[in-house]
Amino acid sequence: MKIGIALSGGGSRGLAHLGALKALNELGINPSMITGTSAGSLVGALTAAGYSPDFIFETIQSLGIMNSLKFAFNRFGLFKMEKVEEILLKYIPHNSFEKLKIPLTVCATDIEQSEAIYFSEGELIKAVMASCSIPGIFEPIKFQNRILIDGGVTNNLPIEPLEGICDFIIGVNVTPVSNEMAINSAKDILMKSLYIAIRSNAGEKLKRCDIAVEPSEIYNYNGLSLAKAKDIYRIGYENTIRAAEGKLREFRM
Repeated sequence: MKIGIALSGGGSRGLAHLGALKALNELGINPSMITGTSAGSLVGALTAAGYSPDFIFETIQSLGIMNSLKFAFNRFGLFKMEKVEEILLKYIPHNSFEKLKIPLTVCATDIEQSEAIYFSEGELIKAVMASCSIPGIFEPIKFQNRILIDGGVTNNLPIEPLEGICDFIIGVNVTPVSNEMAINSAKDILMKSLYIAIRSNAGEKLKRCDIAVEPSEIYNYNGLSLAKAKDIYRIGYENTIRAAEGKLREFRM
């Protein structure tokens, strides 16, 4: 049986994906194929390269990726991603989709053509960087004659590359929207607006998944901070255990 897993965007909330992957591993569920957007593409790439959820979590924490960003000082974004590129090259030096241990598809957005673009072959790291380029925060990535930004703008849960290929699809969305989200600043308005937009293109896709994981309580955590990394990781783990165990019982019956 081919098992596909789709990982959404969500900034530092993407650490919940690592908890989800650990839970699935413990339940004996190993992906045959991975798709990812934004933070999901970063987690997906490191997972597809053969690293364990615990190792990836500890690496991201120890490197402090948010502290490794470099100001762009231009009109397209606040930060460049050169340091992120260095980190990815350190852990995935072959920089190739074809050399990954698990097939991976990464979703980014072509801002000029206003469409989702999928990468699954050739150069890996530029595709992941493009997928992670949150508009207004990171500088867009120029790659393959395109100007690319965060894949979540057009497809925050890219299950399409899995459909028709995988027998069983698992979707993990870490950008739920809650009416209880505090609105106390311009940043809060910006973040909730972004979550509403990207949640709208993920909600219907979760219904097409055999296992859907969407931890509602994760809205309490800042998607641009690693301060609560362990809590986010735990939430992903616990919610996936609950979602997967019930579905597996149905499946096995």
